[in-house]
Amino acid sequence: MLFKNAKIVLENQIIELGFLKVEGTKITKIGEGKCDEPGIDLQGSWILPGFIDVHVHGGYGTDFETGTVAGYNNFAQKVAQEGITKYLQAAVTNSIADNQKILKEFSNFMSQQNGLSQSRCLGAHLEGPFISPERKGAHELKLLMAPNIGIMEELVKLANNTIRMVTYASDLQDGEFTKFLLSQNIIPSAGHSNMRASQFEADYQIGIRHITHLFNGMSGVSQHEPGLATAALLHDDVVVEVITDGIHIQPETLKLIYKIKGPNGIIVITDAMNAKGLPDGDYKLGGLEVEKEGIKVVLKGTSTLAGAGATYDYNVRFFLKTCGFSMTDLIKMTSINAAKQLQIFDQTGSIALNKLADLVILDKDLKVVKTISEGKIVFGE
Repeated sequence: MLFKNAKIVLENQIIELGFLKVEGTKITKIGEGKCDEPGIDLQGSWILPGFIDVHVHGGYGTDFETGTVAGYNNFAQKVAQEGITKYLQAAVTNSIADNQKILKEFSNFMSQQNGLSQSRCLGAHLEGPFISPERKGAHELKLLMAPNIGIMEELVKLANNTIRMVTYASDLQDGEFTKFLLSQNIIPSAGHSNMRASQFEADYQIGIRHITHLFNGMSGVSQHEPGLATAALLHDDVVVEVITDGIHIQPETLKLIYKIKGPNGIIVITDAMNAKGLPDGDYKLGGLEVEKEGIKVVLKGTSTLAGAGATYDYNVRFFLKTCGFSMTDLIKMTSINAAKQLQIFDQTGSIALNKLADLVILDKDLKVVKTISEGKIVFGE
């Protein structure tokens, strides 16, 4: 499969007119200039590495809590239209009994998705139950608990080692929970926490380097009581998830985040829930009633945000329009940084010879034309 007459965004270079060849699952040739070989003429469209969403609950009628193997597969097929080629399926806080059922189904899906023509799920992102009641957002208060290694061990077993990230209030433990996650090759992510900035330092020394949806569900920036958001902005090597839909974070604050963290410190996420891609109306997020209007989702009868309704490509366009960075900086925040956090950058996350052909093709308005996952066209044939 050959793509030609395209603008190709490499890690540190843009080929203004070039071609790219895919054989099997891999990229086997990248060249500049016109190509006379038969192939797919992209007529000047962009080729970028496929987007990696490390925090998406669901969409198109499926989420972590309601998914079956068939439902998870349906989501993996539908999410390709957003340019996503890899993702973590995020869970909200669930009861232990519900987790026993959900995680078994999810682990079955994980073992059966190989070879299917769809975006690839890399595992689960548990957002809760180990979070702060003061910063719970759209999580059920009665189900919250302090970080607990014994319960986490049970969840890891139930999920058959498919949990890749856990969001937790790291100030509600003594560092041992963080050490346990790292020992299991699970990314520890601080979030939904009311901590002071100074409280973050102990776990930073242990090795935490990831922040869940910066500014949302956490103590903020204050001259008298600096919180988790302050700590996240102060450490250059701490990567922050950012929901760039213009609703969760206003444009001025997006500009501030970009100015401080730069392209090496940000991962664009959706935090999307099951109503993404569906009509406006009433839905459920876990056990909570929510209502969707446009791309905004709130707990029913309140103004509390409850996940999101925007697609990944929408978030990309809004962020780029707001902050005006280069395409080489964009791919750091949509692909490279996430791949590095997940320790898969040797396989994917950028366009390079012998890497997986995880690609998204965008038109001049940055709308998705085609998505290629591990060498297969999974959207836009």
